[in-house]
Amino acid sequence: MKEILKKIRNKRLKGNVSLLIIFILLASSVIALLSINQIQHLLTYGNMTFNYFRSFYIAKAWTELGLTEVYHREAGFKDSIKSWNAIVTDNLVWIYSGFNPYFDMEIESNFGYLTDDVRYTSGCDNANKIVLWGWEWIMLSLFKDNTNWIDKILGEWSNLAPLLNEDVLKLKMKKLEWSKNFMFWLFSYNDAWVMNDIIVKEWNDLKKFLSSYIGSVNWDRRYLTIKNKNLAQDSKFCISMDWMLIPYSNSLVSVKANYGDMEVGLQSVVKKEVPAWSLDVLWEEHS
Repeated sequence: MKEILKKIRNKRLKGNVSLLIIFILLASSVIALLSINQIQHLLTYGNMTFNYFRSFYIAKAWTELGLTEVYHREAGFKDSIKSWNAIVTDNLVWIYSGFNPYFDMEIESNFGYLTDDVRYTSGCDNANKIVLWGWEWIMLSLFKDNTNWIDKILGEWSNLAPLLNEDVLKLKMKKLEWSKNFMFWLFSYNDAWVMNDIIVKEWNDLKKFLSSYIGSVNWDRRYLTIKNKNLAQDSKFCISMDWMLIPYSNSLVSVKANYGDMEVGLQSVVKKEVPAWSLDVLWEEHS
């Protein structure tokens, strides 16, 4: 009887050990599968991160190039460079294997409406109106820069196209809040930055002011300045030109870059200060 019980105990012990080994093997397999799955996720995340930073720095590089162009150009131009354009393919060689990254850069300084934010220029509402506080001003360039920007950098010359007088007369202050008198300036410079004309008048109607004086200012580089005369009251408005695009010193640089399965978009809003050479004009007041 004792021998029989002993055999039964040995069989149970062997069975428990075998079951324990099976459980250990199953647990090890699950852990191995989880580890492999985690490593796959880490590799995927690493590739995504790699592609993201590649895309980002491609976009960053072309944004810097776009900003360089903006600071070398006058108001009122538009430019577009894509990775398949000749200027890129003839001068750059992609060193990446498997596929070529690509990008698209757009620079805009002509807008349907002049607003407080060049990212929103398709209409005029309270959220994007220009706000002029007391004695603040906005200056418009009444010409477009048609210069090839590489020629500008290398040759230091500009091809400026003045707006026609009949187009300038279409300029309007839209949805104007507070309509007391403004101080309007018209002035011009030649290629040597010598001033030709200056007309300064206090008026409350931009159209009438332009109708009276636009023919008196003739050089290509013509400017219009609108100044809020009231120290105690701000003025809000947008500027339109009957659905025509208006040249503006502020610009919007937009870049999209793609590397692998990642695309990165960057936008830069450039707000140029009033040029130093115009300050003497802007501090003058004549009635």
